[in-house]
Amino acid sequence: MHMDFSRLAIAEIRRNPTRTVVGIITCALAAMIVVLLRVVPEGYNVGVALPERTFSGGDILIFPAQAPLSSAETSMLVWRHWQGSDWQSHILYYFSDTAAKGYLAEVDCAGWRGMIPRHVIERILSVPNVKLVSAYRSLPCIVTTDRGTAPAILRGFDLEGHPIEPHLTQNVERHPAFTQGDNLEVVVPNMGRPFSELGVGDVVHIRVPKLLVYHSGSPAGLVPQLAVDWDESQQFTFTVSQKYAVRVGEEVDLEAPRTDGGPPPTIPIYWERPELLVPMEVFERILRDLDPGLAGYGAGNFSLDFPTYQIAVTVDRNSRLRETTRLIREALGKDYGVYAVAEARGYHTSHVVMPPAMHSVYSALIIGFASVVVAGNIYITVAQQKRKIGLFRVVGATSGNIIQYILTLVAYVSATGSSYGVVAGNLLYLITLLGSDLTFREWLIQALGDCGKIMGLSIGLSLAIGFGIAWWASRLSCAEVLNRE
Repeated sequence: MHMDFSRLAIAEIRRNPTRTVVGIITCALAAMIVVLLRVVPEGYNVGVALPERTFSGGDILIFPAQAPLSSAETSMLVWRHWQGSDWQSHILYYFSDTAAKGYLAEVDCAGWRGMIPRHVIERILSVPNVKLVSAYRSLPCIVTTDRGTAPAILRGFDLEGHPIEPHLTQNVERHPAFTQGDNLEVVVPNMGRPFSELGVGDVVHIRVPKLLVYHSGSPAGLVPQLAVDWDESQQFTFTVSQKYAVRVGEEVDLEAPRTDGGPPPTIPIYWERPELLVPMEVFERILRDLDPGLAGYGAGNFSLDFPTYQIAVTVDRNSRLRETTRLIREALGKDYGVYAVAEARGYHTSHVVMPPAMHSVYSALIIGFASVVVAGNIYITVAQQKRKIGLFRVVGATSGNIIQYILTLVAYVSATGSSYGVVAGNLLYLITLLGSDLTFREWLIQALGDCGKIMGLSIGLSLAIGFGIAWWASRLSCAEVLNRE
């Protein structure tokens, strides 16, 4: 008598679905978790912290201090007083407590210092997804207009990063500020006095101090530092060519009257740092006018060899931002603070970046747990069906037939649950397409790859564990089973 034991197993499952529903649900949840774990190493949505990314010059910021701490850190850490100035970088915007509390660093770290962009670029050259590396260039200054005088920051602005146009407030036909020629033009903020009262075409006088480069001692040796000398300052005349307003958020206006019972109105929050923007070549020319000796600094390449306290990295794909940030941290080492701008700004700061190797480990553990649950569920089913095993023996079933029957039970439950989980998980993961630069083709390739890996691993582990149960059941003799029953 010929019997198809695989069909018998599937028919048994369909007649008694409650016996296997736990295994199916477990496999489905495990597959969903494995798929959604992929969201952990992915980057932020395209629009997250975009104003900050535009005006900080990139998607990832590198500082010479304020390195993130890890629970796995075993080195001796010490508090250090922050000896920098606000005009040197944006670190006080992102980490406002640094000035008052200082920062933690390892004992042998150089700490706050001027970084040489060339050294940073050389160390992160092999990191994928890095599109552009630019240094923050700035000087404190005094701005004088016919409406008053105010301290500000003169910044050489690099147009190669995110576009500035969305933040400009004036409509002009020509390209704002960054025109070539002898006329010095400047973009001024639209907030604060006296800048809010300035208009396009107004003349402003900017006094700029001489920039000094010196070296200070640190546990890692002599490091470059920047300072200013107001005694040798010079005044330059600029024409306002544009104004900008960087909206970085909004808050509820608690003082606004409400009569309709609806939600309270909100008021916008703007970037309040008083930066006056000039082309990088104009900024460099001003420095050389103040100190002709800067022309021979380092290898003579200002953008690569002149010290800076902030370096910005622009990436090709924002959907890979977290992983790129992690790789840059590893490439630069313990003496640098590396942050995705969105992370430094406070978006999802508790989100842990998971290395790809750990993703594979966690995936295997989760699917392994589900496989154990499936095999255990099938073991209970088989233990409750010893009489049926004995009847199979009576009608001529061999040990191989019994093994085939039980492994079919295991494979069916595992495959069904995993397939449901893979489909549900990838449909949820598809939502990332709505706000990221992940293409549909990339999502489809990832979905098919996940499907193959999860199904193969889930069914393989379940069969491997289930084989032990099948071998045990196949060794039960007909007489032994029927006598016990």
